Amino acid sequence: MAKLTTDQLSEPGAPEQIIYYHIIPEYQTEESMYNAVRRFGKVRYDTLRLPHKVVAQEADGSVKFGQGDGSAYLFDPDIYTDGRISVQGIDGVLFPPEEETKIEKKTGPLVKVVSKPRRVVGKVSVQNHG
Repeated sequence: MAKLTTDQLSEPGAPEQIIYYHIIPEYQTEESMYNAVRRFGKVRYDTLRLPHKVVAQEADGSVKFGQGDGSAYLFDPDIYTDGRISVQGIDGVLFPPEEETKIEKKTGPLVKVVSKPRRVVGKVSVQNHG
């Protein structure tokens, strides 16, 4: 985070938004992330900065987050882990890609609607509401 400029931190809420983009709200160790990127090539992890996701992929025997000049490598694995929280060290600061930011401004936040499945009792269909 020492690489951040005053301009990048001067907007209200900017420090929080930068930090939120670095937090994956699920338990991931270095081993689990590395195994996922080796198996699937690229993995898109949710971040606390909704709706942005961070892309991870295998590169040079490590996990690389982001793309192009704005990427960072996992270089200090499992600094802290207790089965619920896992802290990893990366060698850079990540920002969401500009394309996603432009789409978000045009369309607004995305909302996922989930409905409960229907339950069939005998020949009567019952819809749960609540």
